[in-house]
Amino acid sequence: MKNLMLLEWSKLKWPVLISMIGLTLTVSVLTGTLYKGYSLEHDLEAWEIGIEIIVFLFPLVAVIPVCWLMYFERKDQFLMYTLPRVKKSRYLWSKWIVVASSSFLIMFIAMFIGVITALYFKPEITPVYGLVDTATGNTIPRLELQHFLGSLFVHHPLAYGMLLGLWQGLLSAIIATLGFVISLFVRNIFVILTGPFIYVMLENFILSLLRYESFRIYISFNPEFYNASKYGYWPLLFGPALVLLVSALTLFYFAKIKKVTVYPS
Repeated sequence: MKNLMLLEWSKLKWPVLISMIGLTLTVSVLTGTLYKGYSLEHDLEAWEIGIEIIVFLFPLVAVIPVCWLMYFERKDQFLMYTLPRVKKSRYLWSKWIVVASSSFLIMFIAMFIGVITALYFKPEITPVYGLVDTATGNTIPRLELQHFLGSLFVHHPLAYGMLLGLWQGLLSAIIATLGFVISLFVRNIFVILTGPFIYVMLENFILSLLRYESFRIYISFNPEFYNASKYGYWPLLFGPALVLLVSALTLFYFAKIKKVTVYPS
């Protein structure tokens, strides 16, 4: 399995490394520039402002660098050449592991470098407090009271950024899993690369329409002002769990109902 994974990594390494570098530079530049038009309390808020567009596009970022390979291996029947050398299941498992882990690394490294940029490389902000104490009429800090994991965000921002970056990397890997499952059966590269993004858009729209906004995967990816004391933490797991369920149902539908084969017949 190790050799198979190294082989798969050799196929994907350049798209993954280029995407990682490009996303890291984008996040760092946005983190170091966009915050200047805002009144902030804490340096890490610059990172949250900088990644807003990345949050919206993360299903594409998670899929495009890694989920194209299976399409081409099926199209040119390269898969048939692997049959004498390796079992189908081992080959596909190794591909999925590399796809998911590569997507994780792209997102985690880019986001964590953005955190470091916000905390250590950009100029320190001058805090501006926007919450008014009704008892005294004075302005007071609001982040520790209103931000998700506010105490960790304010007092241990590097730990907060690292933990959230790990979580965002995991969500990226889960979305890449959906893209990989689609690539096993669909012969349209556009559908493969945009399918997970369209799914996330539909999920976002439907849950918002049903007034279950807190269950959306976008909130899970960036829980900036998610009220954990009111809703608890489990709604943040709903979006990722739903993606995994959709991935499993997609696999079942194509393999067991439609009888679509992964390997060319």
